[in-house]
Amino acid sequence: MLLYHRTSVSQSRAIIRDGFVDEKWRFGSDDVSGEPLRAVGVWLTDRPLPPDEGPGGAAVVEVSIPLPEEALSPFEVLGVLPDAHLWIIPAKVVNQHAGIRVSSVDASASGFHQRFEEPEE
Repeated sequence: MLLYHRTSVSQSRAIIRDGFVDEKWRFGSDDVSGEPLRAVGVWLTDRPLPPDEGPGGAAVVEVSIPLPEEALSPFEVLGVLPDAHLWIIPAKVVNQHAGIRVSSVDASASGFHQRFEEPEE
């Protein structure tokens, strides 16, 4: 499976160097109990999300996991994204099985594109 994770440029470098780290996520409340829905792991989707649909950041990390979709079904979070699948997978599982690479960096969002003018003398 090919999955995607959006993050900052600096965090994408740390992921490539050291692997993913578990993060805590909250997804509103359970319809029946009213309890907050929480998950711990790595936010991954089946397509690259724009920053306004999920976690922000200028870098998209591509995660290739050689496991069938059925193996990841316990980690799927339903009802959060209307046009994408979302998984919160423990970092240990992702780091053990995945091939990880930065697939794109949005230069316009990264701050590297800004023009600085020399002060007038």
